[in-house]
Amino acid sequence: MSNAVYAVLALALVTSVGAGVALHAMDTESPEHLVTVEGTVTAVEWNPHFNESVEVTLTAANGTNYSVELAPPWWWAEQHFLTIHVNDTLKVEGRLDDGHEIEAFTVWINGGNAIVLRTGEMPAWAQERSGQTGEDHGNETEDAGSD
Repeated sequence: MSNAVYAVLALALVTSVGAGVALHAMDTESPEHLVTVEGTVTAVEWNPHFNESVEVTLTAANGTNYSVELAPPWWWAEQHFLTIHVNDTLKVEGRLDDGHEIEAFTVWINGGNAIVLRTGEMPAWAQERSGQTGEDHGNETEDAGSD
């Protein structure tokens, strides 16, 4: 092959690797751009026919209302987390969209311990539903070897 063909192949290889790295970087939900908001819960909503997760309305000290997306109620209950009520104090660390909606990564209810909902990757409840938990992988391997 000629040098020109080698040059084109090398360029194609380098370009495809760069594109893959860029796409991976965009797919990663980096928690670098998280905001922290604290306020009083003014509403707790969940419609099982529309929402997959519980949403609370939080009013900050400056009067701004935020809609906070938490986690599915079935997962919240399985973890034995405290129930959030109107007038509770909620501190939320999460990703703020262009409006006033926050996808919660970590929450604190009434100054209690941190409840980690997301870490930037697939949330734990989505892993459970998709069968991608570490425990499930271990069981699949053990079952596969016992046939």
